[in-house]
Amino acid sequence: MKRDSRKGLDRFCWYLTCNRLTVLLIILLITGVFFFGIFKIKGEVILQEMLPYDHPYLKINSDFAKIFGSGGSGVLIAVKTTDDDIFNEATLSKIKKMTHEVELLDEVYRVLTVSIASNSVKVITAKSKGTISIEPLMWPDVPSNPKQMALLKKNIFSNPAYNGTLVSRDGTGAIILTEFKENISYYRAFLLLQKLKSDYSDKNTSIHIVGYPMIMGFIYSLKPQLYVVFGISLLTLSVVLLLIFRNFAGMYSPLVATGIWAIWGLGFIGYTGINFNPLLYVLAFLVGSRMIGNSHQIAYRYFEELSSSGGDRIQACYESMRTMWIPNYASVVSDVAGFSVLFIAKIVLMQHLAVIMSFWMAIILLAGFMVPALCSLVPFKVDASEWAKETSQNDWKGKIMIKISHFSIAPKTKYLVGALVILLTVFCLYETSKLKMGDPTPGSPIFYENHTYNKDQDLINKTFDVSSETLMLYYEGKKESVYDPEVLNTFEAFARYMKQKLPDIYKSPASIIDAVKMTNAVLHDGDELWNQLPRNETNLTGLMGYVRQNTQRGALTRFVDDQMERAQITIYFSDHTSENLLRIREAAYEFFKTRPMKIGGGEFKLAGGRIGMEIAVNEEMRRSHLLIELSVYLGIFILCSLSYRSIVAGLMLVLPLILANSMAGAYMSMRNMGLSINTLPVAAIGAGVGVDFAIYLYSRCIEEFRLQKGDWYGTIMQSISTCGKAVIYT
Repeated sequence: MKRDSRKGLDRFCWYLTCNRLTVLLIILLITGVFFFGIFKIKGEVILQEMLPYDHPYLKINSDFAKIFGSGGSGVLIAVKTTDDDIFNEATLSKIKKMTHEVELLDEVYRVLTVSIASNSVKVITAKSKGTISIEPLMWPDVPSNPKQMALLKKNIFSNPAYNGTLVSRDGTGAIILTEFKENISYYRAFLLLQKLKSDYSDKNTSIHIVGYPMIMGFIYSLKPQLYVVFGISLLTLSVVLLLIFRNFAGMYSPLVATGIWAIWGLGFIGYTGINFNPLLYVLAFLVGSRMIGNSHQIAYRYFEELSSSGGDRIQACYESMRTMWIPNYASVVSDVAGFSVLFIAKIVLMQHLAVIMSFWMAIILLAGFMVPALCSLVPFKVDASEWAKETSQNDWKGKIMIKISHFSIAPKTKYLVGALVILLTVFCLYETSKLKMGDPTPGSPIFYENHTYNKDQDLINKTFDVSSETLMLYYEGKKESVYDPEVLNTFEAFARYMKQKLPDIYKSPASIIDAVKMTNAVLHDGDELWNQLPRNETNLTGLMGYVRQNTQRGALTRFVDDQMERAQITIYFSDHTSENLLRIREAAYEFFKTRPMKIGGGEFKLAGGRIGMEIAVNEEMRRSHLLIELSVYLGIFILCSLSYRSIVAGLMLVLPLILANSMAGAYMSMRNMGLSINTLPVAAIGAGVGVDFAIYLYSRCIEEFRLQKGDWYGTIMQSISTCGKAVIYT
């Protein structure tokens, strides 16, 4: 072809080939600019970014978190003895020191830190001459003699607010509850908690800690392992590329190109100020493998052209650019479509992901130029006979692929293959329909079952009636409307109803009700018949007023505000698995079918705490995941149809993709993996990445169809023997 006869894309590719060194230098200069952006990257886990910002539960939770804490950053610290119970001076002193140390941390809410050693935990007793005493349970000093120790045990085990919650029913463990502030680093929280665990663990005492900050802290602590994995991956990729191409250029060109794009992507994150959540690191590996795969396809074509041109590097560079530009473009826009639709989810983390990854995918368009240019600039000789054999149907790889392809399209077997594909598709779609939203297992599915966190979670669930899984029912009304007996009576009835409906996962409630009921019983000579809420507003107002006057302000801040306008009850559950979240939500709303959420002075509001947050996330996942997947398929269909100017092309590329993704969904379902904020991006992105292979193969079929003069069988077999091998390598 003469140079002046080249039009459009051909002329553009020829220009890039002739000026490839200059263009590469410009790209390197831009890379230098992006490199400095890497040092601006923020990598924090910010809880609010991982929640649906316009869900009513999150709006309610945000309003009440300013008063009672959100419950999302709550932590449980269990002190467990190995041989005896906790009622000895050494262990109780340890609990006291730990409580005091936690209370003094700037990173936690002091008023939300509770244990038997807290000044806010009270015991109500009757004194002489009819007076009532409200005193700390074990403050400022621990019991120093058998009489005091016996009294402490009596006060704990006779009080349902403490028995099983702050102290295990068998007396072998105690709990310290606290909540970290929203704006602190989870890694900082993790280091503080791990130091606490290290300082107070010994042969007689074990410390077990659970809560969201602990989960995120463990993830942060795995960063060094990620670097090791990255190094191993890079080394393995280098070896694999060297084995495939059997020359230096084939190995280094995909790696250098991928390294440049990695710098661009990371620099873009730094300059935009977008928080690069550690939970997204796995996607960086996915993007890296996508970049290597794309570069490998183009490098493979370069060596084909180099072999056929007799070693002419300039001609090979031009031909590989020209032939691979359209499939490279189509695959890149499909990848961008796969990421950009994540913006549909009303979760900041997902929207940040859509922006970051769309940019990262878009720059892979440069592969069509960079890989051939990098290959052509390295002077070396290629064994034409070796590459002729590599792209033929006669080597052992070609023979295997030809046999499989022949079986798939032969007249006698193609209907059998078609039937099997249809049956497989139906089965996979059915199995995918059973995919659960959220976490399908107790503890954290991010870790293995035998991970320290999950073992600590299991121990606390079996030992105590509290957990890190909290559901909060709020009340908000007029000033002093909390004195209305209907408020606390509704709280109490709600807790009883949830216990009745969910006995297998219900653990215990916590509210101001416990203090009021204890005071009422003590006023009636300790008669258990009076261990209940007064039905009369005057009596209830008097009791609550007495409790407030004789209790430090911080002791009640967890449950009511100063103006008595807002109140809350916390209910602890054993886990937040997807099925149990649905049960909890259903039971909560069933309760209010027979009771009004609005009463004279105010209104009850659902739902806060960790359970409320998880329900909100799962509902957003349920709303957006199908919309995201359909949008991905529709976007890919439109983009591929436009790229190839054929609706048939769009269908041929999208339909196999639906089968492939449904197989992935079926695998997740059968392995009991849930669709969560951690897995949804990978599932959605898989569609954009998966179509790349089909695009390259389809493009090669278009080329071969012309060369084979309309022979479909020859077209398919030659495409499988060349591009098909590259797909297998990728």
